[in-house]
Amino acid sequence: MIETPAAALCAAQIAHYADFLSLGTNDLTQYTMVAGRENSLVSHYFIDDHPAVMRLVEMVVREAAETSVGLCGELAARKEVLPQLLRLGLRSLSVAPPLVSQVKDLVRSLRITARSPAPDARLHPAPTARRGIVAGALGGC
Repeated sequence: MIETPAAALCAAQIAHYADFLSLGTNDLTQYTMVAGRENSLVSHYFIDDHPAVMRLVEMVVREAAETSVGLCGELAARKEVLPQLLRLGLRSLSVAPPLVSQVKDLVRSLRITARSPAPDARLHPAPTARRGIVAGALGGC
């Protein structure tokens, strides 16, 4: 499981010893953004599609090379993020059982032509107000 920024940064080394990697995006987000989603004092900073998190996802997929990478966590079921995850090269998604058919239908409806990197936070401003708050607090990426 790749659940910490340290593990994401060492994905190539970990992949050398593994048959597959699984990105746990709930914990990866919590440790990257330093915000627990269950703590009401900081939960508004828990942004699982923040550019910092997406860069780590991209890095893991790229550095895993031929090792299969799957993704689990709430991010896997977010319809607005799913095309980007597929463009990054992810092909294995783990979602809550009630969401499986919805995610399958969305994946089947998409046409992904090539891998593309995660957006650069400085070039692509965040579309949601939540992201704007964090970007302002963190000064961007």
